[in-house]
Amino acid sequence: MKTTPDNYTEVGRLTAPIAKEIHRKAAYIYINRNYLRHIENDHPKELNALGIDAITLVRLVVNQYNRIYKGSGDSLLLVVYNGRPKAAAIELNWALKDEFYEVKTATIMKKDFLERKTLLWPLEDKK
Repeated sequence: MKTTPDNYTEVGRLTAPIAKEIHRKAAYIYINRNYLRHIENDHPKELNALGIDAITLVRLVVNQYNRIYKGSGDSLLLVVYNGRPKAAAIELNWALKDEFYEVKTATIMKKDFLERKTLLWPLEDKK
């Protein structure tokens, strides 16, 4: 049985098949309570428009993402993309010491912004 790091909530997992395709480790994804507060405080309009709270947005993206982009530095962007001008996304950082992915933020991103990022998965969408 795995243990949850202090002040963290497990929200999902980057599975082995997808991790292998993007040359990353498969691991659990956690969010720190401080980052949840950050999302609630910095993105209230987006959350209100969706009618959900921060943890629900994070879990929705982790469980329904259909694209992964390279984020800033070594981070990953998990995105629920449906062809519309905006998409729900979370940014993940690797917590090296603890060997898990940590949600840095969750927000709604513009399609134009995402199109400037490198698409890592699914590979067949690369042109």
